[in-house]
Amino acid sequence: MKNKKLFLIVLFVIGIMVTVSGCEGSSQTQDSSNSSKKEVTVRFGADSSAFSTAFYVARDKGYFKKYGINAQINPYSFGIDTVDAVLTNQVDVGLAMDFAALSRLSSGDLKIFSFIQQTDASKEKIVTRDGINFPKELKEKSIAVKRGTVDEYAMVRYLEKYGIKINQVNKQGFSSDAEIISAFQKGDVQASFFTGNLLDKALTVKETKVIGSKEDIPFASRGFLMANNKFLTQKDVTKNILLALNDAVKYINEDPSGAAETVSQDLKVPKDALEKDIKSRKNDIRLNDQDVEQLRDVYKFSSTNKLIKGGFDLKSKINTDSLKEALPQKLTYKSEDVK
Repeated sequence: MKNKKLFLIVLFVIGIMVTVSGCEGSSQTQDSSNSSKKEVTVRFGADSSAFSTAFYVARDKGYFKKYGINAQINPYSFGIDTVDAVLTNQVDVGLAMDFAALSRLSSGDLKIFSFIQQTDASKEKIVTRDGINFPKELKEKSIAVKRGTVDEYAMVRYLEKYGIKINQVNKQGFSSDAEIISAFQKGDVQASFFTGNLLDKALTVKETKVIGSKEDIPFASRGFLMANNKFLTQKDVTKNILLALNDAVKYINEDPSGAAETVSQDLKVPKDALEKDIKSRKNDIRLNDQDVEQLRDVYKFSSTNKLIKGGFDLKSKINTDSLKEALPQKLTYKSEDVK
């Protein structure tokens, strides 16, 4: 009888040990699975316009989380400021329109790794005041530009079309949209490019006139994602960033009203005005020959006219590895096709 009791006790102890061991094994497996899905923190630099809509949508709609990205979005005035923040290691990913992007490629180890947005040139109006009715009347007038942005390039091209050199106007650079609209309202400047919510504000000023747009040049800005090459070596991370942004872009294109609702609080812009601005832009995660050809053309003009520092090989400043991993069908750019 004693032997039987002892045998049952031993079986009971062995059963407990097996159960505990099994639980520990299950716990270890679960921990391993969780660690493989651990979120990676990525700092994004966003500008104060609809240009950065995809960043906010990807964060607020959960697309970044879906791909294991803990997104920290840091706001700046213009796209060029986000690129400067990349250069000074304040953020990991920035975005800039073509001219602004090119103006920084001679600094550090910056790379362009995807297209993200194109503006509608017809929606970017040049608005004047104080009796200026025609482009040729801009000569010797005070004109506002967003310092360091694509508007620096576009204004030179616009004036050139009407036989005016940039040194024949009083060009004033500003570091925020608020400064530009304030200067225009007070009459400190007589003309500038305006779009979206700012265009609506500019047209409330008495005796203003729309005398043209960037379509007259013609020139539709293309925006790009940028990061340091060291960051881009983290292929799993950058692949997931592009996958998340691609999901965000699909949402924006299908529901611009929902996107505007999502982002209006972040940008502190009325939802209706923001929706109109979002609808005027084409969003995509891709890179094709036309994207790079525009970069090439802007680079040639800007470096020749000493608007930016040249002397670098543009193709070497484009990193396609992440896009090839994430969305190979969206990478149709071939370096040999772009002369």
